[in-house]
Amino acid sequence: MARAVSAGRMEGSSRRAESGAMSAGASAVLLAGGSMIDLDGTFFVQIAVFFIAFFLLRALVFRPMMALFDAREQAIEGARLQARKLEKELASRADEVEEALRKARIEAAAERDRLRREGLRLERVVLERAQQDVQRRLAEASERLEAERATLRRQIEADVPDLARRIAERLLGREVS
Repeated sequence: MARAVSAGRMEGSSRRAESGAMSAGASAVLLAGGSMIDLDGTFFVQIAVFFIAFFLLRALVFRPMMALFDAREQAIEGARLQARKLEKELASRADEVEEALRKARIEAAAERDRLRREGLRLERVVLERAQQDVQRRLAEASERLEAERATLRRQIEADVPDLARRIAERLLGREVS
């Protein structure tokens, strides 16, 4: 265990020494005007891996996603065009319905006026019939009254001598012939 602790200390101190040497080396390179990047074979391998990944991702991810976005945009545009078409059709149908309602109102007003005129005509006919009936009844009543008056006058004229004799008898207190 003591060896592990001392080995750990040695490892830590060697790491510090390596990092110190690297930083001292990097400082020296920078001060000397050199480059920190070494262009060796790994650089070209990384460039190759980058382009391979780029082309694979472009073919497998980016192009399908762009196609999906384009398809979605076309679908949205198609839906917008369809909505505009439906709005125009709706406006056209609304105008047709409004025109039909206007015609129906005109027809209803004409029918109402026709029925009103017909009602007024029927009212005049009924009133004329009623007036004729009243005139006929008045004429009949007048004729009956005239007939009764004539009958009563004859009766009264026939009863006048008898009445006059009775009145005279009462006034004179004796019988009058």
